[in-house]
Amino acid sequence: MDFGDMREKIEKLIEEAQKWVGEKSLLESSSRMEEAQNLLSKLKQIAENDVQERAVERLTNELEYLGIKIDEILSKREAGKKGDGNIAFKCTWNDKHYKALCSDAAYDFNVNQGRAWCSSPECNCREYAGKELTTEDYPCYESIALKEMLFGAGWDHTGEKSQPRHIYNARIGKMAILTTRPPDAEEKDRLIVACLYVMEVHDDPGKETVIYADKDKSFEIDYDEIKIKFWDYYKNPGAQDMILWASGLFRYITDETVLNILFGIGEKYKNSGRDTGKIMDIIKSYEEIIKKKRGSNKI
Repeated sequence: MDFGDMREKIEKLIEEAQKWVGEKSLLESSSRMEEAQNLLSKLKQIAENDVQERAVERLTNELEYLGIKIDEILSKREAGKKGDGNIAFKCTWNDKHYKALCSDAAYDFNVNQGRAWCSSPECNCREYAGKELTTEDYPCYESIALKEMLFGAGWDHTGEKSQPRHIYNARIGKMAILTTRPPDAEEKDRLIVACLYVMEVHDDPGKETVIYADKDKSFEIDYDEIKIKFWDYYKNPGAQDMILWASGLFRYITDETVLNILFGIGEKYKNSGRDTGKIMDIIKSYEEIIKKKRGSNKI
């Protein structure tokens, strides 16, 4: 399939997906969006001139907007779950275990995948090579997330003006689950790389929401050896069989989902001979939270 044929195929898929979004069919729209995204990755690789690169940019923006519309439908269906205060983040791939600047290979992969910040002209992350990253000087949250145990909502770079994103329902004492999708992995194989115990939530005017974790109660997962798949525990509201994380950076998740994730991690840690003490302490606290919640619902 040459550039023109592939571009037309993507345009047709986007048109079909938009129609299904109008009918609020997540399964139909998301399947077409995913196919279009896969083709777009290939299209980027064969673009040879300015005209073709502009076509790629246009299709990228159209798919980004489509993802936002799908996320809006999901958010409305998810509204009833926001009260628990837990969140899951979609993190851009970082092959340094989220403690340092990613490699050139990881950066090239993220750009090819159309990651908003990596692809932005404002991104100067390659200039940080060899530098010591701190909370005062860093190129992205992924480069310091598990070094400093924090993560942020980021900025929306798709419009004419960048806008800070906000997380309105994160709570102190709950969990922020960091997830990622390694190269060549399908969405269904999205991995959990850390569980952050929320200690502070900063939502200053003009800035994005930032989650700061308690380092003593948070823990990272060695994703090279321990594979905890996010979609084994989380289901999209109103579309249980749909495995899709469109454009949104985070999802609200229930206490029950967090507890099941912790059980899964604890089991794999136990089987591999790793210390489960910290995980078991958090499991006990969530069991107590859920017990109290269920008791209050009976009143």
